[in-house]
Amino acid sequence: MMPSISNNEVRILNTECGRFSNDAIKEIEKIGDVTHVEADRDYLLKNIANYDVIIICIKNTIDREILELAKKLKVIVTPTTGVNHIDLIAAKEYQIKILSLKGEVNFLRTLSSTAEHTWGLLLCLQRKIYLAHNHVLNGFWNRNLFYGNELRDKVLGVIGFGRLGQMVSEYGKSFGMKVIVYEINEVRTTSGLISVSLDQLLSESDVVTLHIPLDETTTRFFDIEKFKKLKKQPFFVNTSRGEVVDEDAMIYALENGLIKGAALDVLADETSTSKDWLKQSLLWKYSQNNDNLLLTPHIAGVTTESVEKTNLFIIEKLKNHLNTVD
Repeated sequence: MMPSISNNEVRILNTECGRFSNDAIKEIEKIGDVTHVEADRDYLLKNIANYDVIIICIKNTIDREILELAKKLKVIVTPTTGVNHIDLIAAKEYQIKILSLKGEVNFLRTLSSTAEHTWGLLLCLQRKIYLAHNHVLNGFWNRNLFYGNELRDKVLGVIGFGRLGQMVSEYGKSFGMKVIVYEINEVRTTSGLISVSLDQLLSESDVVTLHIPLDETTTRFFDIEKFKKLKKQPFFVNTSRGEVVDEDAMIYALENGLIKGAALDVLADETSTSKDWLKQSLLWKYSQNNDNLLLTPHIAGVTTESVEKTNLFIIEKLKNHLNTVD
């Protein structure tokens, strides 16, 4: 059982204070003695021993090396659904509570930012918007280079029919697409959606979008065998977690025309503690010389509205937890 701490004794480290509004900061400061800093790994290694609670997002990876130094730490707070940036095994060993958005279904249904970004990436791919923008910035104005594709009457294949998969499916319907979905667990689809096997989805889709959580069963879920089952050279979008795709297989698919293009908001190594992890990424290297891969830096969930909502929600969750263990 985790040792109790009274609120007036709590020392809190807010490691990404730039994402918190003045209102949110005031709410945190009602809980205890708060240090607000844009912390990097070196700062955490030097200072983590002084705090009972740490508030993080995904900028820093909280691994065993850090947790071994966190002698007073009782709670890690992260306003994210994924927790792959935290060593959960080590946290459990040290009896550190993780407070996140995972499982907060009712609250999460009020957030649409990731689904909207997914659709934005798809439109950029289909209409070559990012390429056309760079073309104009370079001083040119030739629309004949940027023939795109319409979405109406195309087949949208949605893998994962949870909150985000459902939202994206509704967007597809609004654009006049035929929407087919695959979910490991049996689901009841709404009007206009068709539940199919994974093989059928891979063979029929003009667009494949991935909305599955990362766990031990989904690591490299989308592998070379699945890419080879794609029959229509679809566009591919992933805004879930980078690790659910075999990145070597994706490069093969891009180079060999198994997919027309891909848009990714997540990469497998983004939780690496290496400062130059991005430049070591094979997908990043591929994107430097090829125009069929669009990358964004894990911004799908980052809007002014969604960040404020999640910050206030997770602060309230921390308050409730501390009151419970008092």
